[in-house]
Amino acid sequence: MENKSTSLWAKVTATIPTSKEKVWEVLTNPKLTEQYMYKCQLHSTWELGSKAMWKEKLEDGTWQDHVVGEVMVYKPFEHLALKIFHKATEEHSREVSELHFNLDVGANSTLLTIKQGDFNTIASAKKNHQACQQGWEYVMPKLIETCNI
Repeated sequence: MENKSTSLWAKVTATIPTSKEKVWEVLTNPKLTEQYMYKCQLHSTWELGSKAMWKEKLEDGTWQDHVVGEVMVYKPFEHLALKIFHKATEEHSREVSELHFNLDVGANSTLLTIKQGDFNTIASAKKNHQACQQGWEYVMPKLIETCNI
């Protein structure tokens, strides 16, 4: 049995030498998310409670949904939070985690913190946490590169 007494969040941070407005654009503009997020565009109206979907355009021109979420917080240039709906399996119904993007201003830079969890609330907590942590560690350098283009 996994220990549920402590929270389990994937977390990455980076100081990006650009404005928070540029980082925000990279987080919310579908054409830019495609450059770092596994070729997926993030689409949403950004209204609280609205859907947020990472979609990939396939070679035949159709779109495939990869991740579905819901907007929880939308404070431009400060905080974006999404409820992420993980795909159901035979053993488990659809499970949920939270994804937070926090932006803080530094000296001629933006501190970006990405947190996703709490994985202790879903099945296979440690495995899912590790996969998520590795995913964000893979994405962060590409996200930084996109900010600096």
